[in-house]
This record gives sequence, C-alpha cells and structure tokens, in this order.
Amino acid sequence: MPSSRLIKRRIKSAKNISQITKAMEMVSASKMKRAQDQALSSRPYTRKLMEMLRTIALHTDPSTHPLLKLNDSQKVLVVLISTDRGLAGGLNTNLFKSSEELIKGRDVAFIVFGKKAREYAMKMGYTIVAEFTGMSEKLRFEDALPVADIMMKSFLSGEYGEVYLLHMQFVTTLSQKPLPERVLPLSAQDIEQPAELIGSKTEYVFEPSPKDILDHLLPYYVEIETYQTMLDAKASEHSARMVAMKNASDNAKEVVSELQLIYNKTRQANITRELIEITTSSLTLAQ
Repeated sequence: MPSSRLIKRRIKSAKNISQITKAMEMVSASKMKRAQDQALSSRPYTRKLMEMLRTIALHTDPSTHPLLKLNDSQKVLVVLISTDRGLAGGLNTNLFKSSEELIKGRDVAFIVFGKKAREYAMKMGYTIVAEFTGMSEKLRFEDALPVADIMMKSFLSGEYGEVYLLHMQFVTTLSQKPLPERVLPLSAQDIEQPAELIGSKTEYVFEPSPKDILDHLLPYYVEIETYQTMLDAKASEHSARMVAMKNASDNAKEVVSELQLIYNKTRQANITRELIEITTSSLTLAQ
C-alpha cells in the first residue's frame, strides 16, 4: 500500500489539476457564448443568400459565369479549419477522420486554418497552398476575404476542379459534426431542388445583365460562406473545449475522492499498527 505522504502528494496534484481545468472551463464557457451568438445570428442570412444563389444557378446557363462552370482539372482544394490549441476532446480527431474520407483516392491540396490542421497536413505529407493561424476570438467578415480570394483564384486558374470547405459544424453545445461542403463550382448538380421548383421552368430576367449581377453575387457568396464556416468552427471549438474541461474537472474530483478514501484507510491501518505495537511492547515489559 502506498505511503500516506505519497497519497497526500497525489491528492494535492489532483486538486491542482481540478482547479486549472475548472478555470479553463469557465473561460471557455464565456468565449463559447459569444462565439455561439455570433455564429447563430449570421446563419439565417447566410442560408437565405445560399438558397437564392443556388436557385439562380439552377436556372442559369453555367456559361454565364466562370464560377458556375466545371473545368477539366482532377485536383481538389480543401480548406481545412481546425483549432490552434488542443484540449478540445475529440474535435480535431473527428475532423481529420472526415478529411480522410473526403480526399480518399483524390489528388488534393490544403488551405489550413489552425495549427492542428497544419500539423495534420504536414504529418500526412499533403501539399499546403496557404496557412492561417492565430485566428481572432472575435471574427470579422474581413478575416474571411484572403482565403476566399485564394479559393476563387485557384479555381478560376483551372488548377483545381473542385473546392471544399471542411470544418466542425456547431449543432449544440454537446454536439458538433464534421461538414464537408463543395463551394466551387456552384452548379445544379450540387443543389437539392425544393419541391415547389421541381419540374418548373422559371426564367430569370436580369437587369442590367446576368454577368454583372453574378460578378458581384457569386464572389460575395464564396466570401460569406467562408465567413460562416469560420464562425461555426470557432463556436464548435469553444463548446468542445468547455465540455472537455468539465469532464476533466469531474474526473479529477473523482480521483481526489478515491485517493482520500485510500489515504483514510492507510492512516487508519497505520494507527492500528502503532496501537498493536504499543500494546505488544507494554505486555512484554509487564512480563
């Protein structure tokens, strides 16, 4: 049985760990609330814009705009958004598993967001086109513009035939799921048609012209979709980290309770042994 001193040292260490994880849980909870509010408040706008543009793309000649047209390249560009830091449970592990399923058997390159994504891509030997680390806690729309610009230029140059965004989508505080989404090209093949549009022959009249309108809307769609993805990823990170730290705090408290029980038993055993020794010595002297 371990000595009382060693057990006390372990109890102290477990208590210190519990205090640290509890503090991290509270910090993550505060950041999580802000990130969730930011992600959820912009989601209806993003979805409506996506719905509008996909409906237009469904009824528009792909030759109208280069972002609607398929090209001959077999290469795939994936924007992988992870965390900069660990201690987020299985968040990054699930993300990277989804990445392997997406790129299996394909010629792929990555734009990586976060240090964990960079480490993953480097470890697996994938090509990294660009990397972004140190993502701000309070994201702005301008933060998404550089990566959206790289995505569009890479696609328009014909170097990549498809561009995907891959991140952990925020569902609830306890649930985040990997979401691969093809951003480019925006085409009818990717669109699940609403029931009221199936079989319809709607024609759009563009003013001033389809090209002028799509020249503005389609790049903006890529930018806003990238921004929303970053918001979702940030909300998922803080949610996962808060839950992971809460579980760590609870586990540390259980360890302290178990060690305290062992300590009490050890202390009781030592007292009993000392009493037996004293009694034995007294009886020996009496004889």
